Amino acid sequence: MSRLFSLGFGLRLLTPGIKFHVITASRRCYKVERHSSLKPETWIIYGGRADAELPAISLATALGTPYVMKYPQRSWMVNNMLVRPFIDLNKIFSNTPKRKLTFVENTTGDVLPRFAIAGSKDALPGLLEIKQRSGGRSIAIYLGIPATKLSNIDVIVLSRLDQMKLRRIGPARANLDNSVSTLLPLSGAKASPQKSALESTVVVCIGKGTESAGYRMLKGDVNMLSQQLEHIPSTRIRIVLPIGMHQKVRELIEQRLICQLQERSVNSHPDKHPSRVVEVLDYALANQPPLADVLASASHVIVTADNISSVSLAVSLQRPVYIAGEERTTGLLRNYYHMLESENLVRRFYPKGSRYSYMVVPDIIGKVDEFSAIRDHEPWGLYDAQHDLDRVAAFIRNTYEESNR
Repeated sequence: MSRLFSLGFGLRLLTPGIKFHVITASRRCYKVERHSSLKPETWIIYGGRADAELPAISLATALGTPYVMKYPQRSWMVNNMLVRPFIDLNKIFSNTPKRKLTFVENTTGDVLPRFAIAGSKDALPGLLEIKQRSGGRSIAIYLGIPATKLSNIDVIVLSRLDQMKLRRIGPARANLDNSVSTLLPLSGAKASPQKSALESTVVVCIGKGTESAGYRMLKGDVNMLSQQLEHIPSTRIRIVLPIGMHQKVRELIEQRLICQLQERSVNSHPDKHPSRVVEVLDYALANQPPLADVLASASHVIVTADNISSVSLAVSLQRPVYIAGEERTTGLLRNYYHMLESENLVRRFYPKGSRYSYMVVPDIIGKVDEFSAIRDHEPWGLYDAQHDLDRVAAFIRNTYEESNR
């Protein structure tokens, strides 16, 4: 007969000759290292998401600690297996202080940081391991919605859109004690007032192709964007392609947007259309300039509706931001953009003179915005990204102080 009994941390089933463990997801048993103190620094676990690096560095700076860049260690273990209920984490995470961490490159467990920040799925296992190896004393911070139990993270930094996604799952999830929210995702950028003599440069930020909150880029969206860009009053267009872009979307952008814009630039008649420079910045390739610097040099920024991080960065830099494809957003994403429009932080992209001018309100009073010529607009709002960053840092410091009382 097998015997089934509880050991407090989980369940163990004993059968003659066979032993195995079942550790429940809600309660874990760790053999924790004894640390007399934590090093007063922040580890940033960079998992390959370029849009998470600058926010993490800015947050570490706001915390008043030096930061060290760490990189995830690739393992045979699939990342999301760490949060499955039938995994014995004691066999994954070593409890030997001198032994290297399993999910962080070139790092031992003898000295651990006061804070650890991650912002991608690849970096999440390393974040959980640091917290476990420190006995829960290191503050684990995640930017966005983590692919694990929300209670496993000490501080979750959520945008308003993230909150809306969690509220759709359950109202209680959107107001957790271990979460702090901002209107836009943390960008880490500081306001850069536009210079009056700035060259007329339009930056077009393309997304990866989908946004789970309510948008998927189709061929018609790319064709529409290409036709609309023909009507903007600019002598220079810089098209930004992100890392991790869906291959089919990349092909559409290259064939139906970039090639057509370059052909029009070469074949344009100087009397009808001014000569225009079209530049492509592909961040899947090395040696590209920082995106924050590219946006800071722009006179106008056009962002496809699936690229929330670029919207946040451009708004934080206080650039005029126009959303391409907003009319095709649905559900949470449409509501989110309506919220940003009500704060006068973004506008729909409908250039003057395009074939979609039937949407223009006929009785516009005052000067027409040539990039959004559909109605009267109130003056642009200013978003104080630094205030949100300081508020998040204060929340994290308070969490650390409470955990060490």
